[in-house]
Parts: sequence; structure tokens; C-alpha cells
Amino acid sequence: MANLEAKHLFAYNRFPDNELKKLLVVAYFPFGVILLLLRSVLALFLVIFGQVLPDTQVTQNFLYNLACICFGITVSVDNLKQKENVSVYIGNYLSILDHLAVSKALGFILPLNKTPLQSLPGLGITNLGSINNADSFKKNLEVVLKNKNTSVYLCPEETPTNGRALLKFNSKYFEFFEKVQPVCITVKRPLDIAISTIGSTYINDVLYFMYAPFTNYTIKLLPSLEKKSISTDGFSEIVRENIASELKITASPLSASDLLEWSKRYLAEERRRAQERTNQLSNSFSSASNPELVRMAAQVKEVLPHVPVGTIYNDLNVTRSIDTTITNILEGRIRFVPETPRPSSPTPSTSQQPSTSGCTSSSTPSRQGACTSSTQFNTGASTFGKSANERTKSIKERKEQLIAAARRRYIEKHNLDIPV
Repeated sequence: MANLEAKHLFAYNRFPDNELKKLLVVAYFPFGVILLLLRSVLALFLVIFGQVLPDTQVTQNFLYNLACICFGITVSVDNLKQKENVSVYIGNYLSILDHLAVSKALGFILPLNKTPLQSLPGLGITNLGSINNADSFKKNLEVVLKNKNTSVYLCPEETPTNGRALLKFNSKYFEFFEKVQPVCITVKRPLDIAISTIGSTYINDVLYFMYAPFTNYTIKLLPSLEKKSISTDGFSEIVRENIASELKITASPLSASDLLEWSKRYLAEERRRAQERTNQLSNSFSSASNPELVRMAAQVKEVLPHVPVGTIYNDLNVTRSIDTTITNILEGRIRFVPETPRPSSPTPSTSQQPSTSGCTSSSTPSRQGACTSSTQFNTGASTFGKSANERTKSIKERKEQLIAAARRRYIEKHNLDIPV
């Protein structure tokens, strides 16, 4: 199976593109809102009980069941008899509430990854710190395993995906475990409402857990694996290959940091495009309410047809001067992507004169001036400067010639009574 790129491991839309399913989503909307409100009340009780109840096994079982009801989580286990007495379960990462489903299926298990429920003391979730601080992490882990007498659940991918591939595991976790049991998780929702989307926050994802009819987790346990004399990297890769093979997905060479970097670039580009659309819309409103600006922009566009109208509008909004805007464009003070000028359609001739583009002796003075200007519109330096000062001077001279030529063309085109 070919390796997937980072862009293939994100969901971009919360709702499906299928037209029939869109209609079903619209029909479900009022029921979803009612369900969201009811579950929000239960979530309020969950927060209150999680703050005031003691951290005991009975409390944890009660709160985890209440949390599953609040978030509409249902769980089915394919082979519960495969469960072994291990201290660590390793699974693929699909959502921020995976650990709730695993705990509901296998009994209370302490999640090592971040979760929005870790601020509730009654749930018994302990923050072990960053894996990058190995000594502190190991010490906290030993204390938790000894005092709580419970197993832990870990997603070494470290960031959720859409489930199409398995990210590279952070092998640092496997330094502390000699025996683990892999867990394969799949998640489905009615109406194909996405579990998470690129750029979504914890709050957004939790709200959609409460909005959806339910979220069904299917859990399958694989035989446990022992590290023995295998290296840490080799052991983590063996565990990953076992999970990927069972799920029939790709074991991707990408890591969580790769996905994070790609998503940052994607979201930055989306914000830039949204800003451009906003600017274009504001320019449209501005041009509609300011006919003078439209006239000025059209005249600049005639002189510099390769410059986008939006760019011209933006600068004219500041300068309010045709000459200044043309100067800014020619001197490179404004960045833009040049447009390809549309070729002008040929005008049918009304006479049989052979010359249609050249200048004749019977041309009007203004026409002769235009022809002279077009033939003399050459800003190239006659020689290449030998020194840097000469080349800089040559560039400045050509800039001045470009500005003068553009001004001359503009004056001649509109027959303005202004000295050239």
C-alpha cells in the first residue's frame, strides 16, 4: 500500500459531501440540538461530581459511565477473552476520548495522552509530565502504577488522525515497558459526522460528541508482545506494524511533528486566502460606493494592464493619485502576481488603405506623438556599467524612463493638456 501524504490524514469537513447525507444531517439538526442541551446538563453534573467525589474505584466507574453517556459513546469489544494482565495497552489514536472507550471495555485504565477530562480529580487521571523529561516521567509512572494498581493506556502516535494510516510511534515511551498489549480501535458515527477536523479544538470535538446521535468504538485486542533483547526503536516498530496490519492501513513514515507542521502551513494559507477574499469584497463595496475610484483604477489599468485590479484599488485607496500609484507599481513597492493581458480583438477596417498600424504623414499630431513614444519606448542601458555605482545609476535612470514613458502614454491616450 502506497504511503499517504500528510494532507490525506486529516478530515477537512465536519459533515459529509454526499447530497442525501446532507439532507439527513439537516433533518437531524433539531434533534441534535436537543440532544446537545440534554447532554450538556449531564456534563455539568459530571464536572461537579468529578470535583467533589473522592478518587476511588467506585467513583471512577461511576464517573466513566456518566462520561460515556454525556458524550454518547458506545463500545463493542471483538475478543475480550484476549485480554491479558499487562501494565500497558498500546493503541492507535483517533480521538481525544479514546481512553473512555478503552476504560469502558477493559475497566479503569489511566490515559497517558492529554485528555480534556484530566482536570477532574474524581476520574483519577494523573499528569505524568513530558516524555522529553525521561527521569521525571519514569518516576511519576512508577508511583502511579504502584499506588493506583492499574494499567495505563498509551497512543504513541501523539496526535489523532482520520484513521487512514498509522503515524510513526514515539519510541521514547517504550524505554519503560517490557511487555505491552496492542489495541486496535475503529470509530463510526451515524450520518458520517467527522470525529475531528483540521484546526478543530478540544471544545469543538467534545461538542460534536454531544451533538451526534452516538459514537461507536470497536475495540480489538491483539496478543501481547515482549521486548526481550530487541532495541527500543525496533520494539516500537514491531508493535506499530502489528496494529497497522490488523487494521489494514499503512504504517506511515510521518510523525506527529510532521502533521503539526503541515497543518500549521495549511491553516496559515487558508487564513491568507480568507483575508484576500475579505479584501476583494471590501474593494467591491468600496468601488461600488466610490465611482471616482473606479474611474481612476480603470485609467491605471489601461496604462498597466498586467496589474490586477484589486492591487490597483488597494493602492488607490491610500494614495488617491493615479501618478503615485503608477510610480509605486513601476518602482516595485507593491507586490502582485501579473495578469496576462487579454488580446484586443481586431477592429474591422472601413477602407482599403494598406497601412493599419504604421504612422503616416497625414496622422494627427497626437497620433504622431503616440507613434513616436512607442518607437522610443526603450529603457535598456546602452552599455553595461563597469562599476557598481554605474550599474546602480543605470537602474535608477531606467526606472525614471519607465515612469516618464508610462506618464507620457497616459497623457497622450487621454489627450490631456499637460506638459509631457
